[in-house]
Amino acid sequence: MAEPIGNDATGYDVLTAAMKSLLNQFPGLYPDEAIKFEELGAEDGIAFSNDSGALVYTEKEDILGRIYQECRYPCFVVYRSTTGARERQKITILEFLDTLGRWLCHEPSGIEGKEYEKAIYPDLTAGRRVERVTRGNAYGTQPQENGVQDWVLPVTVFYKNVIEPEI
Repeated sequence: MAEPIGNDATGYDVLTAAMKSLLNQFPGLYPDEAIKFEELGAEDGIAFSNDSGALVYTEKEDILGRIYQECRYPCFVVYRSTTGARERQKITILEFLDTLGRWLCHEPSGIEGKEYEKAIYPDLTAGRRVERVTRGNAYGTQPQENGVQDWVLPVTVFYKNVIEPEI
């Protein structure tokens, strides 16, 4: 069993490391391909970025001083390519992002005719636990003059955090 991800108290760092690990387990990546954190080439690459950091949506405290938080980590995956006006490549990129999104959300996801197991969410430290992942629809941004275009897949990680009182 792998060690839990994260070694500090900030949800941002823990979830960023967890998402990087999770995204790079996607079976649809080529062996030499990696999804990096906020690092894209000028003309191609795949990266992810957080949208607004790790956010606490609800927080409750019990009589023993334990704090229970429901949190979200909104982020997005960006696929950059120099597709120009080639419709077939654009469709392939959208299919890749859609399959990645389905895999992250534990939906059936076939890649090259083979069904893959759902994503296994990484173990986190400091009382955090990923509950589920949701996705939006992938979309293309306006192409640049040189034909470079970004394709975006919005993703939200829902997780719970339990903070034990200091004794």
